[in-house]
Amino acid sequence: MRADHKDPQRFVSLAGLKKALSGALELHAAYPGNKAALAGKTGPAVPWAVPEEIPELKGKPNIKPADGTRAGCVHCHQASDATAWSLRNAGKPLGDAQLWPYPLPAALGLHLDPAERASVTAVDAGSAAARAGFQEGDRILALEGQPLLSIADLQWVLHQAPEPSTLKAEVERGDKKLALSLKIEAGWRRSTAFSWRVMVWGLRHRLLGLEPLEVVDNGLKVKKQPPDWVKNRNPDGALFKPGDVIVEVDGLRPLRREDDLLAHLMKKAPGSTALVSVERGGKRETLKLRMP
Repeated sequence: MRADHKDPQRFVSLAGLKKALSGALELHAAYPGNKAALAGKTGPAVPWAVPEEIPELKGKPNIKPADGTRAGCVHCHQASDATAWSLRNAGKPLGDAQLWPYPLPAALGLHLDPAERASVTAVDAGSAAARAGFQEGDRILALEGQPLLSIADLQWVLHQAPEPSTLKAEVERGDKKLALSLKIEAGWRRSTAFSWRVMVWGLRHRLLGLEPLEVVDNGLKVKKQPPDWVKNRNPDGALFKPGDVIVEVDGLRPLRREDDLLAHLMKKAPGSTALVSVERGGKRETLKLRMP
């Protein structure tokens, strides 16, 4: 969400940004004494050094070779989305980290104040955060040894964390500092939607050839196909009819979120076929949807 967005569920704010920048200056002043703690901020090696080298972005009208020139701007989400498509199209495994990148700590039951650095405002009962011992009012100083200045820092650590694993947290609670262990399980990212941070309309058009689906009691209801100006879409979307309810795909059911359907299709190999069961006019039909 953009800074100071009016939505009460916003994740960033100008006040929080100011405090994060102040914290960054503090880290800079302490360098190189804190060099080891900052090592994790670099992250692992990436498949392509710059966005212009990502196969999915090559040849796009607003992208020029990595020679210092560019006709347009490469947005952060474009690099992330293009990486996922490029890995998939190259036949390489596509994990949850590519579809649910930079997960929010709320997926672990941890809620932070957007106006502070990394201060806990609430902990969901029975969540991984609750089991770790986090409490409202805690200030998270570090996670996996990395200093935290904002919710984005926490997201970075979570994005890089293997599954399953146990992350070590340093917490300030009142005048005490505590060490907590946050256990994360395989598949934990899937508890939240990924549509707010990836180009979900692109996934939907290319994989399904459809416009947004409606969640209904027995599955996902088809409303319509994309307009004519959408060129990059799955032509098999024409197999669906308005009013169809997608109830199952390759044996996966129940379908409660569009994200789960798209994630399943995205992980299928190019050229493969997905068996999609729909309810149409009171009858069950199976459609064969080819993957791009």
